[in-house]
Amino acid sequence: MQFVGSLKHIVPVHALGARLRALVLVSITVLLALAPFVGARADETRDAAILAAWNAYVHRDPQAIARGQDTAAPDPALRSDLLAPWLDYWAVKPALTRMTQADFDDFAHRHPGTYALDRLRDDWLLELGRRQDWSDFARILPRFRMRDDPQVMCYDLQRRAEVNGEDTSADLLALWATQPGGGAGCNAAARSLLAEGRIDEAQLWSRLRAFFRSGHPKVALQFAPALAPGAWRGIAAAIDDPDTLVRTARRDGVSAEGMQRELLVLALLRQGQQSPDGVFALLASDTLRGLGARNRADIAFNAARSAAVGLEPNADAWFRRAASLDSRYRPDPLTLDWMLRAALRAQDWRQVRRAAAWADGNQAQQPMWIYWRAIAERELGSRHVAHRLLKDIASPWTYYGQLATEALGQQVALPAAPDPLPARVVDAMAGQPGLARALDLFRLGIYGPAVREWNFTLAGRSERSIHAAAQLACAQQAWMLCISASEHTRGPVDWSQRYAMPYQNAVASAARTTGVSEAFIYGIIRQESRFAAQIQSWAGANGLMQLMPATAHWVAHKIGMDDYTRDRITDTGTNVTLGASYLGMLLQRFGGSEAMAAAGYNAGPGRPARWWQQDDAGSRAMAGAIFAENIPIAETRNYVQRVLANATVYAIRLGGTTRSLESRLGQFGPEPSPPPSLASLP
Repeated sequence: MQFVGSLKHIVPVHALGARLRALVLVSITVLLALAPFVGARADETRDAAILAAWNAYVHRDPQAIARGQDTAAPDPALRSDLLAPWLDYWAVKPALTRMTQADFDDFAHRHPGTYALDRLRDDWLLELGRRQDWSDFARILPRFRMRDDPQVMCYDLQRRAEVNGEDTSADLLALWATQPGGGAGCNAAARSLLAEGRIDEAQLWSRLRAFFRSGHPKVALQFAPALAPGAWRGIAAAIDDPDTLVRTARRDGVSAEGMQRELLVLALLRQGQQSPDGVFALLASDTLRGLGARNRADIAFNAARSAAVGLEPNADAWFRRAASLDSRYRPDPLTLDWMLRAALRAQDWRQVRRAAAWADGNQAQQPMWIYWRAIAERELGSRHVAHRLLKDIASPWTYYGQLATEALGQQVALPAAPDPLPARVVDAMAGQPGLARALDLFRLGIYGPAVREWNFTLAGRSERSIHAAAQLACAQQAWMLCISASEHTRGPVDWSQRYAMPYQNAVASAARTTGVSEAFIYGIIRQESRFAAQIQSWAGANGLMQLMPATAHWVAHKIGMDDYTRDRITDTGTNVTLGASYLGMLLQRFGGSEAMAAAGYNAGPGRPARWWQQDDAGSRAMAGAIFAENIPIAETRNYVQRVLANATVYAIRLGGTTRSLESRLGQFGPEPSPPPSLASLP
């Protein structure tokens, strides 16, 4: 969570700790009073109490909070419960802005070494940073185990600059650049270092450009006070009316004055996202030559990226034009990703090679970049280089690893799984409080906290311990936790854990009924829900195949499931049947393309239909892997890749005829016919 602004007055709230702890009662006080903690009835009451507290936290129930504040301290039975750290956390977090350091210390004393404490430590550090309370911040930070919040790190850079007099500007600029919208901590630190003169005006203008390129232009307005008078009005004009600034420059010429030039660049960056062809027409004229080669290249690369995201056929040519404007300019990583994708659509392998050469160390080591660089080298005749690169990433467990394996002429195969661990080793892991809490949370359907607690507890553990934890979770049918643990192993993979296959009867029955392969159904379920049958997404999708209620009702009607009712949406057999039926309809609409069907399942059928029609690379056929790489929505792109990689492994596990990942992705083009009308699919 991000906090904006500064807290000028902290009002002490005496006995706040007791009141916050009392919030764990929320709406459960009556439940505790009605049933004694004995036997099965006690377990049910305890579970109901915890779920009531969780639901009040999730829904920010103000009435429940008010009742909790007027109630005595929690019942001892819950105060000593396994999940007491979480009950306390759900009570404290909504009132974070009213907490005192004493309240935090009290929580830390009650729950030492727990994930809930480290989670609250992260929240509290953000609040201390917002308050600019550097004394308590410095005391708490060294105990922060996760160290995974860049906003906390930015606040620390601000603290070190203000308190210790360090020049942290280089580290801040590097970290700030990784946050698309800046974030409360990084933006606050930047304002502080600007005021101290540690960040100069040129560096600030560079960051404001990045806000425009990343789609967060309004954040730039926060920094107008650090610039010359008139900056706020000019930045606002660049956001809301860039055409006027551009017309003025065309009429009067490019201003030699610094701020006016910078505002014109911002306006052109904004315009390039709205009309890439219009910006390239301007760049082809003499109007903007006064901006200089570097500025023009910056504007051109930004416009080319927008064209690539929009699947415009000129995108690759525009990237080559942008590169010709300034041979020393290098685009940011996201723009470089889209330069690669546009080159793939055009099958411009020399441009793919150029993009790969420009990628820095971290980006160049990503599997996507290694794979496509290898394919470019192969297409350009450097087969030995391609072979070496493909061998580096070949694996049955990942999308690019499977593609690399097949590009080497090999079939994806599962290596031998390690033997199950002895019961005593698994039992030892069962005694770990963090794992026990995670399993209990999972049993109650509190999935997000369960996974976070689980991963926190396993961090830094040995391969053997992680394997044992996966075995423990699978034995308790906590498939989500089992898979999560298995994915953290780096040694031999127990593929029965990493690619678990529960609900086999329901999946096999749905496959027979719908004609959709079991492997494809399993691939979807693993990505959608990790086999948590009762899970519900923030958007309201339900069950193993994450069906929206309206979609489930529509499909039930279409297939003649006359007895379907809303309360059956998470029933295993019903959910899988409805989900597989919908998947079958998508396959039929898209000519059997699993890539298109998976994209439609995630993003709705209308979007991939438009991408199919837009993604016209001319007269040449396009590999399905190139189509998938160019899906404009990152979530859907990753979804399609993971679902099809999942399905490839499940096909091997099921023992049938193994389809290659390449065949699942299929071929597109050269000029695909528009698919049938999708009006009848929700």
